[in-house]
Amino acid sequence: MTDDMRPTPKLSNPEEVRQRLESWLAETVYPGSAVRICDFEIPENNGMSNITVMLSCEVDGGERRDMVGRLQAQGDALVFPDYDLPLQYAVMDMLGGVPGIAAPALVALESTGQVLGMPFYIMAKTPGLIPPDIPPYHMDGWLCESTPAERRQVWNAGVDMMAALHNLPVDRPPLNAFIDEHTFPKSLAEQLAYWRHYLSWALGDRRSPACETLLTWLEGHQPAEQTRRLCWGDSRMANVIFSEDKTRVAALLDWEMLCMGDPVQDLAWWIFMDEMFSHGLGVPPLEGIPGREQSVQRWCEKTGLSADELHYYLVFAGMRISVMLARMSLATGDGSMVEGGFAIDYSLKVLGEADEQ
Repeated sequence: MTDDMRPTPKLSNPEEVRQRLESWLAETVYPGSAVRICDFEIPENNGMSNITVMLSCEVDGGERRDMVGRLQAQGDALVFPDYDLPLQYAVMDMLGGVPGIAAPALVALESTGQVLGMPFYIMAKTPGLIPPDIPPYHMDGWLCESTPAERRQVWNAGVDMMAALHNLPVDRPPLNAFIDEHTFPKSLAEQLAYWRHYLSWALGDRRSPACETLLTWLEGHQPAEQTRRLCWGDSRMANVIFSEDKTRVAALLDWEMLCMGDPVQDLAWWIFMDEMFSHGLGVPPLEGIPGREQSVQRWCEKTGLSADELHYYLVFAGMRISVMLARMSLATGDGSMVEGGFAIDYSLKVLGEADEQ
């Protein structure tokens, strides 16, 4: 996947957005204070489902406060049919109060769309390092420049933080209240129903025989869920901020695929995305990054859970990213990922692993 295949949302008038954000911060977040946004930047490699802005502001002439804004994208070329930005804010807000879970420090949410014409939230900028996904971190970036020991340390820190999330009891505060109050997929059956709808919505009058094959197989081979836990959803290296010394996770980002289900699905997505952007592209994986077996063993030891259904959830991961990339390629007018491409090829390869076992 290249930059021009991503339907990156854009702002038509960044200066107007800056001015409105400045006024909103002064009125809502720092009432009675003089607020000035002194730096305002939209990163070139922006997200695919929201707009990220980087800003620094001064309050009453004091020291700069570095922040990040996430704005809900508008228009027809969207990745998701429904995008609940307030839900993402709510889950990070909830997890921010849980010891041992690395969540970004939130500043404020504007959910009405009355300020910018779209919902948005602001969080404090978390210092640290984020593995790139374009080009993939196996090909370029700070992980390529790290030692094998540092890469192993980073990877394992991510797996450990996932395990910490999966160990949270869903029948006790604060998770039980959050789960009761918010609507999102809360079982494998609900997730599959969502992705069946997504496939129809995403492709319109186009068809993807491979995506259809993957989804139909998943619907016909549903395993029993060993347990249901809160799942991150988009659990991949590029959605983690690691500490600058590469020893720990500073924050987990991007909760738009939040769900409840067997938490091995998060591990499977983590592994699949790594493999797809290395083996799936014909790129040797970086030395030091643990493989599938080592990662599974570590996660199982940390959670006490089984990964017996890993293959099913690897196929589940492949189906989801394949249909999402198909949607992205249609949204950019390219369409090359609808019937083929590296994601579909690798997903079908993983599906075939069942016959090899």
